[in-house]
Amino acid sequence: MSEVIPRGGLNDHAYGVAGLNDLNDLMITILQLCEHFGGEKASLHGVARGFQWWLPAFDKTEFRVLLCSRKARDKAAEEMERLGLTPFYLGYGKFDLRNLTSLLKLLDAEKIDIIHAHGYGACTWGRIAGLIKGIPVIVHERCNTLVVPWYQRPIEWILGKTTKLALAVSESSRQFCIEKRYMKADVVKVLYHGILMKDIPRIDEQWKQHSRKEHGTKAGEKVIGIVGRLESHKGHIDAFKALVRLLEKDVSACMWVVGDGAYADVLREWVAENGLEKKVQFLGFRRDALGVIQCFDVHLFPSHMEGTPNTLYEAMAVGNAIVASTADGQGEILTDGKDALMFEPGDDEKMAGLLGRILGDKDLENRLRDASRQLSGTFDGMNAIHKMEEYYRGLMKRDG
Repeated sequence: MSEVIPRGGLNDHAYGVAGLNDLNDLMITILQLCEHFGGEKASLHGVARGFQWWLPAFDKTEFRVLLCSRKARDKAAEEMERLGLTPFYLGYGKFDLRNLTSLLKLLDAEKIDIIHAHGYGACTWGRIAGLIKGIPVIVHERCNTLVVPWYQRPIEWILGKTTKLALAVSESSRQFCIEKRYMKADVVKVLYHGILMKDIPRIDEQWKQHSRKEHGTKAGEKVIGIVGRLESHKGHIDAFKALVRLLEKDVSACMWVVGDGAYADVLREWVAENGLEKKVQFLGFRRDALGVIQCFDVHLFPSHMEGTPNTLYEAMAVGNAIVASTADGQGEILTDGKDALMFEPGDDEKMAGLLGRILGDKDLENRLRDASRQLSGTFDGMNAIHKMEEYYRGLMKRDG
């Protein structure tokens, strides 16, 4: 592998070359350091999708925000670049010491003030580099994996105690940081991300009907939609089992699966073996997902494990009727019977019952849509951006 692939930061392009060095000296320079943007088989994951709206939204007069992937450039990275982001790449394996040497060079070259790290490898090398350079590091936890990998536990036991600030996307993720990553309770803060409400497109009825017809949805057939990476913990097979239960009761429904990922072949095989090829449509990665989800009659979140998914905020923003598992952040944000109908992770029988209730009751569907849309107003993503900016200022004041 080579040394750091030098790519510019978003704000560099915004200001041009002339006078850039002088301007940079006046701003706080943040390095958003993550593991990767999606992997070889997933076009993008939630972290990467967050960066897409985070980076342009920071105050460019005060913050210079750069982006770096610990892994090499891959399929997902290509998608980030297509959208105008120009990351750096370390390009080494997770245990390779060259991650540290390359990162140290990057910190010096770009005069980084704060490292904002996402993912085990990025948090490991980022915190070590921060200790060496005396640079503050923010650990950002987006999930609750229940168990830390065995090889990561001694690292977390050592570095967790040195962590000065951690952000968690839910209270369950916060507890995970404290109990499993050995961080002090007072340094871990919950930050619900939300999304930028101004970026939500409104799709007209003609587009919806065309899209439904394009994907083989019959007249009068209800669409149950799932959006997210195709991974084992996302609960897709539970959802397929629930669909089977609905079809056995002669409910006219189909399921759209939006996203790609490492589990795609397993899911397709399950669908084929259970005769659901005409009822389950795999739409793959969709850049127009915010439009596609507006075609759903019910938006389903069957995950066994989550932080708080971006797709949940999107579902609320467009006013979708939601059926969701109580996993982690989903169970914190949603209220069963008020703005969603909820089930325990893995309970496909109850999931089917709740889906059937909504699909057979237009008044219930509309009530949930209204409540969902109303709840979304609590999670405007600019609130999260402003909070991060506040933390950045606080770290520079404390360490400056």
